[in-house]
Amino acid sequence: MNRCKSVTVPIIVSILFGSAVLWAQEEMSVWQQIDDLNDAKDFAGAFALLKPLGAEYGSEVRYLWRMARAHFNESDNTTDEAVIEREIYAGFEFAEQALAADSMDADANGYYAILIGRVGEIEGTKQKILNSYDVKKYAMKAAELDDSNDSWPHVLGRWHYTLADLSWFERTIASIVYATPPEASFLEAEKFFMKAAELAPDDVRHFLWLGKTRLELDKDDGARKAFQAAVDLPSKSDSDTIMQEEARELLEDLD
Repeated sequence: MNRCKSVTVPIIVSILFGSAVLWAQEEMSVWQQIDDLNDAKDFAGAFALLKPLGAEYGSEVRYLWRMARAHFNESDNTTDEAVIEREIYAGFEFAEQALAADSMDADANGYYAILIGRVGEIEGTKQKILNSYDVKKYAMKAAELDDSNDSWPHVLGRWHYTLADLSWFERTIASIVYATPPEASFLEAEKFFMKAAELAPDDVRHFLWLGKTRLELDKDDGARKAFQAAVDLPSKSDSDTIMQEEARELLEDLD
């Protein structure tokens, strides 16, 4: 009788442990599938797989930041201003919740930085400048927590580019909003875009913005190379196509 128990207990434990491992693997695979679809720029497919998970994981950071990303991707994949605004505000709500759920999550910090920056752009010059410090703060935090993600140096590159490109009128507003307006430069923007392109050499956006930055630095040969790289990459989404058309036009202007 004792011998039977000694055999049965390990079998039960093994079955239970095996089931737990299998459940964990299946759960992890859903998130990985979503990320794989996103990486392939099948944003609609990723969104469709993600949304139903809200019923079970709606308060968890891994769901919340992915929802923020999904809405941002929807905004970035169209030129319809009404859709862009709707998706940016929806994404920002999820980004706020993600950051509240786990302030040490790299993606929560990163998508908060991205979306608060886009909110500022929608709401005008003063808000763009007011939001700029949070963009830098949370993008730098994301980069510290995960230095392998190309999105974070890209965000920092955009931060430097946008603020270095302020018009005289915008700089006047900045000096009113802050005693010391944000310091930014095209040289720093170039460094960040180069880092992003190094991490993800198949991403059109890094080369488009690298080219635009080099134009501002009067580095026409370098800009030409960056725009050509953007044009030569395979388009994976409507967003890529839109950016490649811009790169093509800027390339033609250089010839």
